[in-house]
Amino acid sequence: MLKKIISILTLFLITAGSIYAQKEQYNWLFGFNAGLSWNAFRSVGATGVYGTANATLTGLPAQRTGSALQTYEGCFSTSDANGNILFYSDGITIWNKNNQEMVTGLTGGPSSAQSGIILPYPETPGKYIAVTLDKDNSNNLSYTVVNMSLNGGLGGADPAFTNVSLTGQSGALGESVFAVRHTNKEDFWIVAPGRTTTTSYLNVWKVTSAGVQASRHSVATVAIGFTSLGANGYLKFTTDGLHYAWADFLTGRLVYGDFNPTTGTITNVKIRNTYALFPSNPNRAYGVEFSSSGKYLYLTYAPGSLNTNQVSGLVVYDFAALLATSTPNSINPVKTIANPLSLSDGVTDHFGGIQLGPDGRIYITRFSSTGMFVITNPETPTTMNIYKLLNFLPGNGYWGLPNFAAPWFRMELTPPANAESCANVSATFQLSIIPGMGLSNVSRIVIDFGDGGTTTYNSPLSSLYSFPHTYNKPGIYTITITAYNATGGVEISTSSTMTINSCVMRVNPQVSVRAGT
Repeated sequence: MLKKIISILTLFLITAGSIYAQKEQYNWLFGFNAGLSWNAFRSVGATGVYGTANATLTGLPAQRTGSALQTYEGCFSTSDANGNILFYSDGITIWNKNNQEMVTGLTGGPSSAQSGIILPYPETPGKYIAVTLDKDNSNNLSYTVVNMSLNGGLGGADPAFTNVSLTGQSGALGESVFAVRHTNKEDFWIVAPGRTTTTSYLNVWKVTSAGVQASRHSVATVAIGFTSLGANGYLKFTTDGLHYAWADFLTGRLVYGDFNPTTGTITNVKIRNTYALFPSNPNRAYGVEFSSSGKYLYLTYAPGSLNTNQVSGLVVYDFAALLATSTPNSINPVKTIANPLSLSDGVTDHFGGIQLGPDGRIYITRFSSTGMFVITNPETPTTMNIYKLLNFLPGNGYWGLPNFAAPWFRMELTPPANAESCANVSATFQLSIIPGMGLSNVSRIVIDFGDGGTTTYNSPLSSLYSFPHTYNKPGIYTITITAYNATGGVEISTSSTMTINSCVMRVNPQVSVRAGT
């Protein structure tokens, strides 16, 4: 028995040693065969624009070649914890890491702003949920379960859960969808705007370890209507999941407010009308992104068609000011760029989609080209450093960039729940800290072994800790790991059990053993 227990513990320790960092967003595949990867880096000579001096930028992502994507807008992808691509999609077809079709015929579309999003299946390693949605007023929000154990580890769709409809929505769904973490850090909320000619809605569905709850969970009313239920813009949430912003492409309005990631309810809905800088192109509000801190909201005004000289632009708002005001139209941007008024090389200098990178920079598609724009200091927009990167991509980018659900950081203890060991035998434990949302707030992590013993690790934190612990008595112990912020609040807590056996070999005193018998 003891030999078996030791073997089990050794196996788990070897397995856990390979889990160091969360890099699920390290591979971007978008546009027509365009791709970037943060698994390797390069230095690039960058052209400063709008008052920024030219510079050589270091630590920029490498090109990622081989993508099968050919999409103007919607796309999404996911990678494993080591940054290795698992699969990617345009909302219709999912390709595996070898750029081979895994499944096709899903309900997304290449002209849907956010044709889908990937989220990990709660509490089920190796499974993912692909949410897909087509353009305009398609009203076909669906999900498909992807199981990475299929097809020799290349992954495949579960035929029993392919294109399963989400139901109960208000308004016609199309173009915009996002997913945000529940406060328990395991479950998710799926959010999708629904539109009518008089009123709009923000619909919410819940995802748990039991699966996607197909019937809608909650809804918030938005007091705007649409003369056309056509193209739409992006929906994004802050990294803490407490706030959202949605760009209405057809009228240029910005809808934003508060979200409760515990209850899945949207409140404090506010609307800011089109910014007056763009009177010749009052619509086309498209890309939405928050700075890492959530303090600033970035909004792009994109062209409505290819090869056009329509005005595009970028505005940046102090998001706290937008939230606090009762008159949103009175809040002007802290930074405004009109494009291509001061740039000379034509339609390829239009802004498109906008996305925060794993490196903290903000990237913007340079419309219909192999170039991009990058903002290196998104937390200080009034002194913005913005650069044009020529021939940055292996293919053309257009409007869209990949849609990602922001995962919360995790803590994993090895041995895992329900493991066994022996009393009075020192067991080696390992704590893996897997980065994500909320980790920057953590000041210390405390491990309570359930027998009165504790271990504390203070910031700055490492990704892996190894330490011994000895239980003196048999029993079942609850091990609790708690991450605290600087004010003593709990960021996240997780627990598991450990069974401690006596492992003492009992001897019958009535049996004598003699040499030679």
